[in-house]
Amino acid sequence: MLVAIARQGTLIGAANELHLTQPAVTKSIKELEAQLGVQLLIRSGSGVRFTDYGATLLHSARRITAEMESAEQAIGQMKSAAPSTLKIGVSLLSATVPVYQALSRFRARFPQTRLEIMEGMPRQIIDSLRNGEFDLCLAFIADSDTIAEFTFIPLARWQQRLMFSGADTSPEALARSQWLWNHTAESWLPFWQHLHGEEKSPPLPRMTLCTSWTIYRQLALEADTVSIWPEFLLHSKDAPKGLSPLPQTLPAITLGFLVRRDCVFSLASEYFMECVKAELK
Repeated sequence: MLVAIARQGTLIGAANELHLTQPAVTKSIKELEAQLGVQLLIRSGSGVRFTDYGATLLHSARRITAEMESAEQAIGQMKSAAPSTLKIGVSLLSATVPVYQALSRFRARFPQTRLEIMEGMPRQIIDSLRNGEFDLCLAFIADSDTIAEFTFIPLARWQQRLMFSGADTSPEALARSQWLWNHTAESWLPFWQHLHGEEKSPPLPRMTLCTSWTIYRQLALEADTVSIWPEFLLHSKDAPKGLSPLPQTLPAITLGFLVRRDCVFSLASEYFMECVKAELK
């Protein structure tokens, strides 16, 4: 603010430069003078001039402003230098969103950037992100997941639905049915207990763990099979036919980018994230 006042010569000029009102600028100067216990400006009909105290502070403000501009320029140069390689981890479920379309959009702008895209289970890609093998990861996160060591950039959120391929939806029939699970084996029991809430959970039913969504779709159509689907897949052109929704409420899941907390985004990585956001709209 002091630099703008010195450059413009008046408070109203500085206010216009900073896109503030003159009373806001005057208030800020008075607060600064009160904090320092000295007068910084002398106001007159022709404008303002700095006192000796104000001139000393202005000198420091100019140096700080120049250093900030230099730092911003250096960071801008770092970000504009597209990396030779962009390494992306994609969880198995995340691969069902329009990642290919986002990649096509990205490659049109960064044709020289080498892409490395690896698909895997959430635990695998998180370990690889932690170890620096990925620049960023696209993953679905449940509210119960612990990701405090990372930064999570949410993109979209969907409910999950229980779907059934049989006719008899009584609790007894569902307990005898085949259940499909697409997460980790360790998360099956907590899910089953969550599904029944405060009730005493019945014995675990037969469960098939399948993380391949191509095979998952086929298994879900087998007789008397209970499967779990995020809503966006149920509304897609490849949605399974002949499945009926069950009334049980499931927790929502959120799609987003996981990055390390010390991550400095390159222009390429920022643009890839924008490409995915655009395809989800």
